Amino acid sequence: MPDLTPDDLLEIESDRRRRINAAFRMGSEAPPGAPGPSWLGPLAAGIAIAVAGALFAGVITLARASNTGQPSATPAVTTSPSR
Repeated sequence: MPDLTPDDLLEIESDRRRRINAAFRMGSEAPPGAPGPSWLGPLAAGIAIAVAGALFAGVITLARASNTGQPSATPAVTTSPSR
C-alpha cells in the first residue's frame, strides 16, 4: 500500500462512509417484494391442473359407461315348457 498522508486517509474514510450511507438509504427505499411465499402460486396451479384432469377423466368415464346413442341390450326371452 502506498504511503498516504493523513488528509488522504481522512478523505478515503469519508468517501467510504458516504457510500455506506447511500447504500443504506437506497436499501430502505427499495420497493417491497411480493407478499407471501413464492412457492404458493406454482403449487396452486399444479393442484388446479390435477383437478381439471381428474374431472375430464371422470366425465369421459361416465360418458362411456352410459352408452349414449346405442340401444341397450335386452335380455333374451326364454320360454319354459308348459305343464
